[in-house]
Amino acid sequence: MNPPQKICLITSIFFPYTRGGAETVVNNIVQGLKERGYQVIVITISPFKGLGSLWPRKYYHNGIVIYRFFPLNLFSYLNINRYENLPWLRIIWHGLDMFNLHSFLMVKHILKKEKPQIVMTHMLKGVGYLTPLAIKLARIKHIHTLHEVQLITPSGLILKGKEGSWQHKGILTRLYQFFTRLLFNSPSIVISSSKFLSDFHNSHNFFPYSKKIILTNPIIINKTEKEGLKKKQNKLFSFLFLGQIEEHKGILLLIKVFKKLKREVGDKLGEFELLIVGQGSAMKKAKMLAGKEESIKFLGYIPNFELNKIFVQVDVTVVPSLCYENSPTVIFESLSYGIPVLAARIGGIEFIKDNYNGFTFEAGDADDLLKILKFSLENKDKLKNMSENAKKSVEQIGIGKYIQKLEKLI
Repeated sequence: MNPPQKICLITSIFFPYTRGGAETVVNNIVQGLKERGYQVIVITISPFKGLGSLWPRKYYHNGIVIYRFFPLNLFSYLNINRYENLPWLRIIWHGLDMFNLHSFLMVKHILKKEKPQIVMTHMLKGVGYLTPLAIKLARIKHIHTLHEVQLITPSGLILKGKEGSWQHKGILTRLYQFFTRLLFNSPSIVISSSKFLSDFHNSHNFFPYSKKIILTNPIIINKTEKEGLKKKQNKLFSFLFLGQIEEHKGILLLIKVFKKLKREVGDKLGEFELLIVGQGSAMKKAKMLAGKEESIKFLGYIPNFELNKIFVQVDVTVVPSLCYENSPTVIFESLSYGIPVLAARIGGIEFIKDNYNGFTFEAGDADDLLKILKFSLENKDKLKNMSENAKKSVEQIGIGKYIQKLEKLI
């Protein structure tokens, strides 16, 4: 049976806009499908640029057809963080987003025009939760990929220790879950990259009739040996934080613990540093917390295609998340370069195996994080010897193998 020639991906944030690992995953899938010979169409959102932005505009980028439009609402999902301190405004926005008739009509129009054989949806917050209905009415096979818990709680963030708060258990959230379950119903296939995320949605009675697949998010496997690239001249042991500079990512906790580590061990275990790569709303807090500590270096945002310049400098990547996540993309990127990972035990981090490709620690526990950072400094050779294990652990999740597995589903 010949593969379908035209596949449509619908996602809220797409190149050149980016926020986190989900956008990298979608971009990898788009490029992988294109290289496999499919005609790829992307439907995504744009900022408000006048009334004309309400109507889909068609663009071409590297052989990909992209439709962008502004879903009629109070503001764009791209700007939602600006309204962090206006919760009631965000609640209204979420309600409008859920039943966004304008977005529904635009998606329906594009699908009718392009007639794809398959529609793959990813992050639909910001596009609107009437999108699955538009796909169903078009009678097109629907594959949905889970990236986080936005169908269960509007913010998509559940912090450890606050699982039972009103934000996640209150009447408004339960009402939200009722409608998201109803509107999404059961796509033909639901993909999750971690067992945790799949089980979490099952426990909330989502997708009762869908075929459910665990398929680890794809990455572009690094083809250049770390040892073959130019290594930095100094011999500092380097910890890396790579991701959004947000409190829920654990960056402030990491900085506090790192400074405590500096005070406790000084240079007894050799010189070491913390490299922080990324951007986000907690940047000011992070820099104030770091203060004059010269061994904490903020490198800002670095595009994905230049990350090799960072990974060849570091010895271990730290993922200190405080929230329940899927499988953070940074874990797989780090492992592909042979860099072991220290990851908080929360959400879908089952890919990290202690003493094999990294180590885990209790999420939000400053003492446990301090212990694992100190352990890293005391066992540098052990971490170095784990490099090959790290690379081996991601050999089966390259984009090529991912597309091959995806083709069996479509």
